[in-house]
Amino acid sequence: MKKTAEKPLAPAKKKRVPPTPPNPPSVVEDLESPYSIPMSVVPVLGAAYGLGRRHIKDGLTYAFERWTQCRAGDEFIIWMNGIRMAEDRVSPANESDPRFFLVIPRSTLLLHFVEDVYGEVRRVGAGTVSTSEHQRILILNTLPGGEGNCDGTYHTGLTFTLSHTIIDSVVASRGVDVTIRAWANMRVNDLVMFYWGPHRFELPPLLPGEVGRDLSFLITPDFLRAVGDGRLVVQFYLYDEVLDESGPCHRWSKPVPVEVVLNTTLLEEPEIIEADPDLLIVDADLLHGAPANGSVFIRRNHPAFAAGDHLIWTVMGNTPEGEEVSYSFRLPVTLASYNDISIPNAIVRSLIQSTLRISYVREREMLPSRPTVYAVAGVRHTLPEPDVLQRHGPFVEPDLRLITVAMPDYDPPGNSGDDLQVNILGEHLDGSVERVFSHRAAGVHPRFRDFLNAQYARFEGLLRTRVYYLVTGPVTVRESERRYIQIGRPARTLVAPSIQEADVTNNIDPATVGSVATFEARAEFRAGDEVIIKYVGSVTGSSTIEYVLAVGSNPFLADVPKKLIDDNLDGTLRVSYVRRRFGVDELSEEKAYTIGRALGELFPPEVVEATTGPDELDPRLVAISGATVRCRYEHPKDGDQVEVCWRGLSGAGTHFESKDANRGDTFVEVIVPPSAIGFNIHPQGRDIDVSFKVIRNGVPTDSPVLTLNLLTLSHLPGATIDSIGESAILEIPKLDDLDQTRVAPWPYIEINQRMWLRNEGTLDTDAAYLEETYVGREVSVADVNNGPAPFTPVSRLRRLKEWTPFTIDFGVTFNHTNNPADIVWFETRHHMVQTQPNVFPHAEIKYSTPPSGPEVVISPITVENKCQVLVTYPNMNQGGTDMITLYWIGADGVPVEVGTQTGLDGGTVTFNVSNELVGVSIHTTIQLQYEVILGRGGEGSSEVQMVHVQAIPQASLPRALINNVANGGSINPASLTGDAMLRMIKWPYSAKDQVAWLTLAAPGAVTQNLLVEHRVSENEAINGFANITVLRSWLMTVPNNGTVTINPLVNFNRQNDKGMAVVFPPTQYRIAHTTALVFDSSAVYFNRKTFFLDGYPNVLPIFGSGNSIQRVASGGTRPYLYSTSNAGVVHVDANTGYATMRGNGSAVISVRDSSVPAQVRSYTVYASQAVRCVGLGRSTLGNIRSSANNAGARLPSLDEARELHQVFGYLWPMGNGLYWTSTFSHSFFFTNYYYGLNINTGEILAGKDHIAGDHFNGVGLR
Repeated sequence: MKKTAEKPLAPAKKKRVPPTPPNPPSVVEDLESPYSIPMSVVPVLGAAYGLGRRHIKDGLTYAFERWTQCRAGDEFIIWMNGIRMAEDRVSPANESDPRFFLVIPRSTLLLHFVEDVYGEVRRVGAGTVSTSEHQRILILNTLPGGEGNCDGTYHTGLTFTLSHTIIDSVVASRGVDVTIRAWANMRVNDLVMFYWGPHRFELPPLLPGEVGRDLSFLITPDFLRAVGDGRLVVQFYLYDEVLDESGPCHRWSKPVPVEVVLNTTLLEEPEIIEADPDLLIVDADLLHGAPANGSVFIRRNHPAFAAGDHLIWTVMGNTPEGEEVSYSFRLPVTLASYNDISIPNAIVRSLIQSTLRISYVREREMLPSRPTVYAVAGVRHTLPEPDVLQRHGPFVEPDLRLITVAMPDYDPPGNSGDDLQVNILGEHLDGSVERVFSHRAAGVHPRFRDFLNAQYARFEGLLRTRVYYLVTGPVTVRESERRYIQIGRPARTLVAPSIQEADVTNNIDPATVGSVATFEARAEFRAGDEVIIKYVGSVTGSSTIEYVLAVGSNPFLADVPKKLIDDNLDGTLRVSYVRRRFGVDELSEEKAYTIGRALGELFPPEVVEATTGPDELDPRLVAISGATVRCRYEHPKDGDQVEVCWRGLSGAGTHFESKDANRGDTFVEVIVPPSAIGFNIHPQGRDIDVSFKVIRNGVPTDSPVLTLNLLTLSHLPGATIDSIGESAILEIPKLDDLDQTRVAPWPYIEINQRMWLRNEGTLDTDAAYLEETYVGREVSVADVNNGPAPFTPVSRLRRLKEWTPFTIDFGVTFNHTNNPADIVWFETRHHMVQTQPNVFPHAEIKYSTPPSGPEVVISPITVENKCQVLVTYPNMNQGGTDMITLYWIGADGVPVEVGTQTGLDGGTVTFNVSNELVGVSIHTTIQLQYEVILGRGGEGSSEVQMVHVQAIPQASLPRALINNVANGGSINPASLTGDAMLRMIKWPYSAKDQVAWLTLAAPGAVTQNLLVEHRVSENEAINGFANITVLRSWLMTVPNNGTVTINPLVNFNRQNDKGMAVVFPPTQYRIAHTTALVFDSSAVYFNRKTFFLDGYPNVLPIFGSGNSIQRVASGGTRPYLYSTSNAGVVHVDANTGYATMRGNGSAVISVRDSSVPAQVRSYTVYASQAVRCVGLGRSTLGNIRSSANNAGARLPSLDEARELHQVFGYLWPMGNGLYWTSTFSHSFFFTNYYYGLNINTGEILAGKDHIAGDHFNGVGLR
């Protein structure tokens, strides 16, 4: 039976099991909240922050700061109200970036209050999601007042009425009622910026109950009186809660002119002719680039004016960006006529969307007029905004090498010669403005401007940073829209805190801290605020301390644990804080401090190659390697930076260089390059101010200044002609048509120096010959390498007259100017012209080295009384008697005839040279030439022998002696019966009219110049110097065992050239006082800040180290009497020697004993940091600032006011009350508040900076 195959069994059916869901990623709220660019607005009612139209104009940009464990592939997201608004991933290309950006398109944005806004990061492969804090935010895309109109000169949707438009003293005493009509998009916290003329009348933000209604309020009498008289424009504009302005074309309301007459003694107000007289509006666009014209009519018999009077006109205002604009002009008065002033169009246009105030004063007795205040209308931004090529949205990295601003192809394009100015502006928290700009010709499209990192990085963290440009043509100035950017980290809204114990370099010395240090936050704090202080120590790491405030305060003070200071010794401590109010955080800037010893005393810099007493530098010594500036201060520290300043002529003559200092450094040295030295070389020398500053924690501390006299370069080798060289004879037949006049490269030669080269002589027609080859020609690269070498004007030189002087002068201005007074002249090249060739051999001077040759050296001591010159040539006296004349040609080119002799049959003639002729040639080079008239007919000249006459060696020169005491001896000044006498015996080659210098110097005493460019008399030439007085009183000033040195110099050439003088051997004496007066003569530096009160000479500060010293004399004969050379700088007690600072400058403190004669010792005090205080009365901050400016003073900072309190306290004589400081406290609805301090009690209070603001006292520092 056939067996059938079996079918395989079907597999059993598996039971289906639902898949296991993956574990949801863990979510941790540890991400720093992303922030908008530009910076969002805080605080906002009912939201963490607010955003307006300017934030979302090109879409809303959010920045994520780099998160922990950031890697390529991480996803970052912005969520709003449960909607994923924008997302992106980190790519390998940007994985190392410090921050990342997302842009939400404007069309997809949610508006008004938006819930649940946060950032999210999903790390690749980590399974962890990080989110930021969930927030509620406000986004507005409306403008207060609606979209407005772009025609006309004001916003037609903003109107108001006044109860009075003519205000006299009666109306002003009651005030003026104002009603502003309700405006479009009116909402809570809208802010009315109401201006009465140029001054704002402050109004609070709108309350909920005021929305949708007309707004009424009263202009108070106090405000009206504070603003005062004038014809004024009254108007307002609006901010909403997210700080968008009314607009967009016109921000101002319809203006209402008012006439205020409170002071009838003021002169009539002026007008602007082109203005609308009914609305007081100047339409800048209608000027079409022309100036506006201010005018006032002065009638013939006006009682306030007389012939010869002058008006001082002032036009002023503030731009919409807060920059003050002012223009003044002085014009004579014209009676019975209109007196007009032209106001530049650029001034008017800069005040578009602001106000312009015009007034004048009669110069005689400064009688003012009533002002007129106009609104300035017009389209301010007529050009499109620029772009910044390196931006990510509005964000720009702060550490790029440069950024590039690109201008669009604006229309009309104007001319390539128009001026194009590109500006970057940013604002500090106190409202002050930071600005950089690039200024040059516009060129053609495309147009770019680069800003280096050093220029643009300063805007990191600033508010409202914007970029724009101005194009100035022949007639008009056009201004662009603003491009708002954020450079680097976002701006903080609170000023950095401080630690009061820190010094001016932001260093905290633990030795100066008591049980605790003091943290200070300068801002407004309210009860219920939460303050979180963050300390980051280089050793201790990060720590926080939290406070919930029970009471309001400004400033806020808290303890800093002493252990936190001690534990970070020799490190750093960074401090910042957060103010949390109604759940909204505001961050402060961060302040960094170093912990350790303070700088200590900074000593004057030293230039190693220079001399001292006097401080002089010979530029030859440093022409190759530069000058070494050595800087010393007491306590160097790692991280210190020493910046040396060599301050000569501006530009290339000034050199700054920084070098790091380290703990334990004895000194820090910086090399000043030769280029910065050479630029300052001047024929009369030049004073250079040398100083340094130590920068610790970004705060510079200045050293005393060394004033160094940079000497000139003298006796530089002059120009030579190729075929002639240094020969004193310009032998015309030797000249070659291709000869060049050459000057070897000189020390400090540089391109763009200027050169002068001129030839001067007498033509064969007896006419003067002057040819200037160079007149201010610039030095070229070829000149630097080889020296200048123009072709010699040979054809003109061949026309020179026989045996007449010919000179070549060459000079250079090292400072690159064309000013003849700056020319440093090289040695003049002197020649005598000889039209025939030399046919006889050169003469030979005897006793020379070598014995013969064209160039030899002689010693004046060897040839004294026996100097002879031999003339030898073949065939002498053949065919008749030859006549031979020998010439001794000096260094100045002047030939002196030694004599004429007849030839000898033996072929050699000997000429005797007088000692006088040798004497005037000492330390110079002379040349010998003779001329021959042949007995057989004919004549000729010899070749030239060059003779270098050495200086007399010191061993052959006498010493100057005091009272015939030998060199090395001692002198007791007290034993002298009168002044001492100095004598010096006759020296070799002494002669009448030689020039002498004789100085007497000793450490600790003023150098005595006994002879300066003294012409030696006939008697002195025969007998030497005698009976030169050396003051006994001066000898008494030399310290015991001090060394007195006598230095004589004599110029044998009879010239006032000290550089060519022969130095005689010095004489030294030891001063031995019988009862020596001992007194420390080292210099003292007072450099502690010390306050002095003008008008209160008996109210003095606290004196101590740094502003006082007591040096007590000993020895000598008591009693001692102390004195000062300048009581305005240093006061000294006549009996005790206690010296105290009184001002800035220097003074010599001297002590005199009772010896007969008296001994005197002294030391010099150099004082700096003296600050004079002048009272400024009591008024608003603006008036006090003006008073300070008029007094040449400034307001103290809060720290300086505290110092005044610590120094004077209840002794302060200028009045008990608060005094304004320059330290910003906070801003409240666009009004700034500054700190005031009661110097008597130390109380601190913030005051309002406003025309009708707080009245505090004022003290100015200068």
